[in-house]
Amino acid sequence: MFESFDDSDQNYHFPNEFIIDGVDEVFREYPELEGIGTKQAYSRYLETVFPDSKIKDIVYHSSPSKFSKFKDPASSGLSHIWFSEKPLEGQFGSNIYSVLLDLQNPLTEDNPDYRRELEFFEVPLNPDWANNYHKTGELPRFKYDGTIRLSRVDGGKSITVRNPEQIHILGSEEDIEGFIQYSKKG
Repeated sequence: MFESFDDSDQNYHFPNEFIIDGVDEVFREYPELEGIGTKQAYSRYLETVFPDSKIKDIVYHSSPSKFSKFKDPASSGLSHIWFSEKPLEGQFGSNIYSVLLDLQNPLTEDNPDYRRELEFFEVPLNPDWANNYHKTGELPRFKYDGTIRLSRVDGGKSITVRNPEQIHILGSEEDIEGFIQYSKKG
């Protein structure tokens, strides 16, 4: 039996028309993406970047600095890198980075031990460990690879990750090359 659907339903997307929220802005900022493929193809490509992540949406990081790669927060004695559900231009810097995150085991507010676990998650790293990291490059093992919680800044979600390998910057050289390779397969 065939399923019927009402094409006026706002929640129904034809597969070839699906565009992830935020892709329009990425295409405006990086017009070279249009020369590679459509917004729909880019959306399909983005779904392959971190396929097992609990966060599928594009999220944002604001900074006063321009950079091509996030640095390890441990190198500055921090425990995580912060992102928001909405671009926060001006509040934390005028450089807005649109990214995908690889969060497979995040600490969330529905965890019964959330408060206790959050304190452990956010504790600045032990200086002895930080010095050892510079010598060995070995990362510690943590119970959670990030957090998802309500934001105190914008009313949306606040998301953190522990290391730069969990971040894919949209419009970066790596992203553009990945989209080119994905388009060649298609």
